[in-house]
Amino acid sequence: MCLPFSAASTARGCNGAGFLLSTLAFLLSSACANHHFRVPAEGPPSDAPHYVDLLSEKQVATLHFPPGSYSFYAVDDAGYYYRAPRKIVEHTGGSSILHNGGIFMNKRDPKKLRGYIYLAGALTHVGNLSRTRHEFRD
Repeated sequence: MCLPFSAASTARGCNGAGFLLSTLAFLLSSACANHHFRVPAEGPPSDAPHYVDLLSEKQVATLHFPPGSYSFYAVDDAGYYYRAPRKIVEHTGGSSILHNGGIFMNKRDPKKLRGYIYLAGALTHVGNLSRTRHEFRD
């Protein structure tokens, strides 16, 4: 195994670039498991609400999910995706980064809500929004 910037890795002929490439290959292969993600033109299925209203801001680590109406966006085998009314703000060192994202609702347990953002081109689930005040509506 190549560990970046260690004497053992250098002695075995490994370098930081090899480690980065193997890490990138792993991340890309795991991000490709999309569970049949699709954006239906006809809107949400009959068993999914059209909107999830987040009644207060929710912070997950450095990510801030704004209050407001999250509209149906997409579906996969596991659940439904609702797009945020504004960008999700990530506060870092001295700046802020804006991300596309929203709320994921589990099909088997609609009370289970998670946040999601697009990070480095991949959809990433983050945090637990289940206890945040919210309402479903059509």
